[in-house]
Amino acid sequence: MKKIIAYGTPFMDFLVGVDHLPTKKDEGAMIIQTSWQGGGKVSTALAAVGQLGGISAMMGTIGADTYGDFLLDDYHYYNIDTSHMIQDGKNAFSVVLSDPVTKGRNIIGRFPTSRPYTIDDIDEEFVKQYDILHLENANEVSRRLADIMHEKGGLVAVDADSYSDEMHAMINKYDIFIGSEFYYNSLFGEDASSDLSKAEENMRTLLELGPQIVVFTFGDKGSAAVTKDGYYFAHGYSVDVVDTVGAGDTYHGAYLFAIAKGMDPFESAQFANAVAAIKCTGIGGRSALPTYDMTIEFMKTGKCDRTLIEEKTRRYESFGKQ
Repeated sequence: MKKIIAYGTPFMDFLVGVDHLPTKKDEGAMIIQTSWQGGGKVSTALAAVGQLGGISAMMGTIGADTYGDFLLDDYHYYNIDTSHMIQDGKNAFSVVLSDPVTKGRNIIGRFPTSRPYTIDDIDEEFVKQYDILHLENANEVSRRLADIMHEKGGLVAVDADSYSDEMHAMINKYDIFIGSEFYYNSLFGEDASSDLSKAEENMRTLLELGPQIVVFTFGDKGSAAVTKDGYYFAHGYSVDVVDTVGAGDTYHGAYLFAIAKGMDPFESAQFANAVAAIKCTGIGGRSALPTYDMTIEFMKTGKCDRTLIEEKTRRYESFGKQ
């Protein structure tokens, strides 16, 4: 199996499930559930990779505080190599509110005070031990890492969650471009995702810019993938949604795991839909991450054993060394 390495910013998430989101002055709400979990785009993607049985490593800076220690311990739970992470300053922190009415999430965040990860921090020989690089931003470190991965013949993937000119300008460096519905609508029109009849045509315009694979996620509708050889729309799965936090990040990790395992780009999209759907049945981005066997069972029957999910839900109920 191919190995995956990622560079990004880890967040500490305090997740609060409420009966409804207060919208008026002095209005209250009841807390249904709380959970302390790791967050961040590529961080959660790697947690999904690890839970599925993949091999991965994380690069970047992380807090030299209790949040950073918690996150390092959580990385190790998912068998993620953290030997090239640098502890410094205070870690990024988010309060994430979710509710059963909107089935959405609202995030209140604090940026980290950790020093930036720089080109001088890159260990090129370590990076070259891996086969797939996963990125979440378009800075000079990402560009250098992409060049290193291409020099050794590996693949570069990106979490294109929200559109930026810098992200789009790097598109020729991405082999696997995975964009969100928000990114899709930024490119093709505010309501473009409401009618996906032109999805293949639209996605092929990105394929012409350099990527080997272009994927877009469309929430519970599913996801679409296009290559030079074809187009496939992977249907979504119906589940009882508890929380959508981390669903996209989970999809990215599951998609890259599937590619690393040898699935084709279209099989990978269907597999990733299933993993992300299961994730949405638990609070936060990590409590309901499934194993490979759980995912296959779910794809066949629409159900899976939830013993692990229940164990992890308890694991994340309190803050401290896990």
